[in-house]
Parts: sequence; structure tokens; C-alpha cells
Amino acid sequence: MDRLRMMETFVRVVETGSFSAVARETLTTQSAISKRMQALEAYLGAKLLVRSTRSHSLTEAGRLYYERCRQILDTLEEARVEVHSTEHEISGTLKVAAPVSFGRHHIVPRLAGFYERYPRIKVELQLDDSFVDLVASGADLAFRVGELRDSRLIARRIGTAHRAVLASPAYLEKFGEPTHPLELLKHRCLVYTGLVSINEWTFRQDDGEDIVVRVDGNFRSNSSEAIRQAVVDGLGISYSLAWIYGDDLRAGRLKRILTRYRLPTLPLNVVFQPARRPSLKVQHFVNYFEEAFSQDPDIAEMLTPAARISG
Repeated sequence: MDRLRMMETFVRVVETGSFSAVARETLTTQSAISKRMQALEAYLGAKLLVRSTRSHSLTEAGRLYYERCRQILDTLEEARVEVHSTEHEISGTLKVAAPVSFGRHHIVPRLAGFYERYPRIKVELQLDDSFVDLVASGADLAFRVGELRDSRLIARRIGTAHRAVLASPAYLEKFGEPTHPLELLKHRCLVYTGLVSINEWTFRQDDGEDIVVRVDGNFRSNSSEAIRQAVVDGLGISYSLAWIYGDDLRAGRLKRILTRYRLPTLPLNVVFQPARRPSLKVQHFVNYFEEAFSQDPDIAEMLTPAARISG
């Protein structure tokens, strides 16, 4: 049996977590995929997968073999792309994962410019505010906001997420504008439940001391888009990532408040699978967006810019 095809099948079994999913991808049967895995294990003389009735997991040998196979297949794909690009433009499908609001406000609006530069690259964008497993989803890269929990991922910081405290003019006219963080205790605060410290808002004073306010209100949501709509509709005050509200601020629908206090920032990273070397299309995509983000005051990294990705 073709060793390369067995390697490709094994990699997709690991990444999808399912024999049946790979069978559907390759237009074959689940038993055929199972036979390929048995043949591969017999060829290697090692157990790669521990199977149960509903799932399977990698053995230590399987994990090592997956990493090597992923590297080999990526190298072969990159070689194909490099050879192809000598005669044609870089092409292929790029799978990207990102938080919902970030993708809606800062990836999709910039795709037209990206396509002008790389018209033959197809982008498949998966938007999800929950954690997206790169291996299971098959994503080439993901944008992550906040400190990274998985040290196995290859990460590159490409910007900073700046926060803002906002309210609508109608809300401020009705309830007044707070001038000190502790005054928020008397206001309706909109709570985003997707954070670890759900209702704790931190403000830094000029002397470096922090004021931490445990806020409350009559609306909470795990959707940043729902919080945005609520603050625009005058339901309360939001402590949010500023990049969601650029259009609302420019149109006068919202106002920044408590601006004399500094708010904690979060790193914006792009992450890759640990067993995969960034392909040419990934490099071009990341470099394009890093350049675009450097011009956006709500994302621009305030530290010394990092070097661009290269092969």
C-alpha cells in the first residue's frame, strides 16, 4: 500500500478524531480507513492508536509519528507550492479561526485588500468565541486574545487588544456620567461572561495603584456582539475591547468614559500547530494582517514591532 497515502490518512484521523470523518473526506468506507491504519501499524511494528467504541487516543509512539508525518506532509506541500509559484500565483485554501467580533470587525473588512494581493488564496474563516482546537479543527492558524494557556503552540504576537469603558449618550443623559471607577457601583454595568474575572473591572491610577471594582447590572452575556448591541441601545456601561466599537465611536453612538484611568491590555497572538511549519500562504496571510493591524490604534502593538514571519 502507498506509504504516503497511509501517512495522510493517519494524520487526518488524528486531526479529525474520527475514522468516519476521514472516510467521508476520501469518499471511502470506515472499514477501509481502519484497514489502512492496521496496515500502517503492521509496517511500523508499533501501536499508534488506542481504540474504544466511541473514540481513540494516541500512544506515545503515535504522537511522535504524527508530529513527523505532519512535518513531512507540510514540507511536501510547501515544495509543491514553491514550485507552482514559480510559474503561477500562490494558491490554496487557508483555514483560519478567530473570535467572532474580531473576525467580523477586523478580518472580514480587510479580506478585499488581501485578495487584491493574493487572488488565488481561498480563506475559510471559522468564528467562535470558545476555544478552538487547532488539531481537531484542521485550522492552519488561529487568532487568540489574552495570555496563551497551551505552551505547546507556536505563537507570534502581532498586536495588542486595548480596552475602553463606553456608554451611549442617551444612557449618560439619563443616569449621569461617572467620573471615578467606584461610581460604577451605582450604575447598570453590562457584564461579559467570557472572561475569567467576569465582573471585576480594573483601573490603573497615575500612581500605579489599581482600583478593582466588582460591578453588577441587569444584563450579562457570553457574546461580545450582544454586549455591543446592549450598550448601543442604552442598557448600561460596557468595559470591553475597543476594537469592537470603532464604528460606533466615530458615528457618535457611543462615548468613551473614565478616560483618565489606564485599563489593562491583552496580547493578540496568532498561533500555529506545533508540528507544522507555517506554509507560504500562512506567512503571506499573517504578514498582511500584521501590517494592517500596525495602522489600527485599537490593535497596534505599542512595543517594538516584531520581525515578520519568514520561511
